[in-house]
Amino acid sequence: MERRPLFKPVHPVYEVTEQMIRLGEAPGYTFELEDENGSIRKMIKLMDGTRTVGEIHTLLAVDYPEITYEEIVEAMESLSGLGFLMDQAKEEASVLTSEQKERYKANIRYFSLFTDLHQSPSGLQEQVSRKKVTILGMGAFGSTLLVNLVGAGIQHIKLVDFDRVELSNLNRQMVFNEHDIGRLKVEAARDFIGRLHSEVLIETETLQIKSSEDVERVIAGSDLVMLAADQPFFFLQRWVNHACTKLQIPFIAGGFNLIEGQFFMVEPGKTGCIDCMHLHRSRQIEDYPQLIQRLLDTNFILPTATIAPNTMMITGMMASDAIRYLTGIAPVQSAGKFIIFDFNTLEKSVFFEWERNEAECPTCGGGSGTEPIFHIKRKEALAK
Repeated sequence: MERRPLFKPVHPVYEVTEQMIRLGEAPGYTFELEDENGSIRKMIKLMDGTRTVGEIHTLLAVDYPEITYEEIVEAMESLSGLGFLMDQAKEEASVLTSEQKERYKANIRYFSLFTDLHQSPSGLQEQVSRKKVTILGMGAFGSTLLVNLVGAGIQHIKLVDFDRVELSNLNRQMVFNEHDIGRLKVEAARDFIGRLHSEVLIETETLQIKSSEDVERVIAGSDLVMLAADQPFFFLQRWVNHACTKLQIPFIAGGFNLIEGQFFMVEPGKTGCIDCMHLHRSRQIEDYPQLIQRLLDTNFILPTATIAPNTMMITGMMASDAIRYLTGIAPVQSAGKFIIFDFNTLEKSVFFEWERNEAECPTCGGGSGTEPIFHIKRKEALAK
């Protein structure tokens, strides 16, 4: 398949002076070139995706006979390296249907920012469509993540929850409506997606997770897990962590703390896991296990106090990281990092980072698990 270079339509080309042109306008995608005789401008104009390199050389040689085929190939590779070129022949070879290309048109344009002549944007969209994601929890986080991931092109999603829709959910859980009140959230969400995108396969599981074995069963076969639930506090994250580590499935977890959103990613074998994080925090905070135990003993559950825009901001970041991971277009920002987003200042920061502790972690390493943090029990268990 012979290349047909296309100067990416997302980037403008314009004159700065008669002898200089500017490529691109977005941050990180701007470059100025000297073009004294206009040959670069004409070459870029000819790179419209309809011509091979040889055809471009033939047409360019009419006005610029001194330019060789090899020089055009070199210029093409330079422009590709700068992120300005894609191969229209690869795009047209995509297995995406015409309807999918139209539905995901904006996605494909976005993916074009991260591709060159060697990889097509539609190829990245195909890659996304083949992935399976499981969302644990279908409340504010889970339902908003669901819409984000479906819009990005994930076509196989499993939803796990046991709760039913209530009127108080409707200020921020936009996949539900008044007619859904009383229905199981997973079923109402499945029906919503059926109307939004009929090609998406939605699996549902009505389950209240009570163990790592529960998690292991429902996430099997997933490429990524999104942990969008937070109860029971402390234990749910550890159950998910144990199951994901055992099955080698990455997960992204998130939550609220009133005026801030929080999220992080664990990638087994690459980042530290949740138990590595607890070991890290135990080293930082002298009474960390006692603090966790006291929180559990109060039986305090943080009441929901948020608005839809805040939910959308933090889940948007989580979904964006999910797409980074599933496509490899850019580093995952939250891998091994506890990120917080302040809703009052709109500032994002890394609260802390942690590394894999192979020597002491009982879950992803060879640790004994004798540290106090791993022997915390729920209050009801202590009372027995």
